[in-house]
Amino acid sequence: MCGNVWEWCLTDTKPGRHELKGGAWTGPFTRATPSSFNDVSATMRDDDTGFRCAVAADALEELLRR
Repeated sequence: MCGNVWEWCLTDTKPGRHELKGGAWTGPFTRATPSSFNDVSATMRDDDTGFRCAVAADALEELLRR
């Protein structure tokens, strides 16, 4: 999924700043890697930044049993 959008991470790099991972379609192809990282203000908004929803496999299994 690298290269679609920079993904917001829960990781704070400094107070008021967050880590973005993965690279985006607006950057060079060489930056579209899982190890790519960007440091941005917590208030930054851009059209190449997003987030990914995730759930642990055991929690998903429990949801599917309902």
